[in-house]
Amino acid sequence: MREFILRALKARTTPDFKMADLAGAGRMDLVCRAISNALWIANSMRRDTIIHACMDGARLPPKTVSFNGETLRGANPDERSIGGLIRKALGAGETLKLNESLESSPGITVSKKAFERLVREKSETSELYYLHKKGEDIRNVKFGENVCFVFGDYIGMPRKTEGLLDRFGAKRISLGPTMLFASHCSVIIHNELDRREIK
Repeated sequence: MREFILRALKARTTPDFKMADLAGAGRMDLVCRAISNALWIANSMRRDTIIHACMDGARLPPKTVSFNGETLRGANPDERSIGGLIRKALGAGETLKLNESLESSPGITVSKKAFERLVREKSETSELYYLHKKGEDIRNVKFGENVCFVFGDYIGMPRKTEGLLDRFGAKRISLGPTMLFASHCSVIIHNELDRREIK
């Protein structure tokens, strides 16, 4: 299984945002792009992939919305469609208590779960990797079957959070010498892993 954890520090955690202004909802447009690029490929979807968007913006943080490619149905890769599914999930999860979760649509889960809790859970079941410009080149890293990649949005990852990732054993890896948009990262990682699976 391939998993991605995007930490979106300003992304809105309540459904009261306008679909015509996803950028104004704490750059929800970037979150939607990252989800689309992690899951959709030409004429198909990556059924072996899950992406978690950990959002800490106004007004009810934390919230994590997870898209599971294996069970996701009736979704489209455009930002507006994904934004609508996130808004639906946030609406369904408004009254969740800490660490509670529910499925808002097939393949989409919303939880009142903090980034730190999710990372801790994934560190127990998967190889954990943190995308960092000074990390080891991805082309020199050997990956196992279950991998989880952690990355930040346009704000980056707070230093305190980097320390937490270190404590959970996350290995720092780099995707190359050029800083990329968050939404590009999963595409590069998928390509690298795809090429290794070619027989």
